[in-house]
Amino acid sequence: MTYPGLPDQQNNRPVTVKPGVAVGILVAVIALVAFCITGFAAPGFLLRKSPGLSLPTPTPTSSPATTTSSPTSTTESPTSTRVSRPRITPTRNPATPPAQGVQVIVDFLTKIAGSDKPGAIALACEAQKRFMDDKIDSLIPLGSRVQVTSVNGTSRFVLADVAGVAKGRSAKGIVISDLKADGGFCVTTFSIRTIG
Repeated sequence: MTYPGLPDQQNNRPVTVKPGVAVGILVAVIALVAFCITGFAAPGFLLRKSPGLSLPTPTPTSSPATTTSSPTSTTESPTSTRVSRPRITPTRNPATPPAQGVQVIVDFLTKIAGSDKPGAIALACEAQKRFMDDKIDSLIPLGSRVQVTSVNGTSRFVLADVAGVAKGRSAKGIVISDLKADGGFCVTTFSIRTIG
């Protein structure tokens, strides 16, 4: 007697795979794996070389590039053109910094060397005066002997490179002075660090 929805108990033989089919599948898998490995290990294996297509090779030039006022083009081969652009080298005429701005920096360093902290702070710009007391103590303590080594800037500010002795060790850094509204200069900021 059979019941609907239940498997037939008479056909309960296990399904077996024939050995020839299993060997065929195994050989196909091995062949596929070998093809993939060869394709990735030897990239040219899958590419076919076409004898009719070749890329032009650039010809090396032995003469150096020349500077011209307009772009020029040189033909290297029938299929490629090289365009060389002119090289522009800017020439800067450094502005001479105002003597008054340099003098404010020299006076500031002289006040520091002479241990005149109120005099040094008086040379600072108004917005910077409240920070100068702590900044002098931490970066260039009173008695430090630091001098201007070079200056540059514009008519509105002076940046001076300085070097000397601070905290008993060699030091170098910068001091900047800015133009005030009244036409004078004041020390805006400075950064001096000891070396070694």
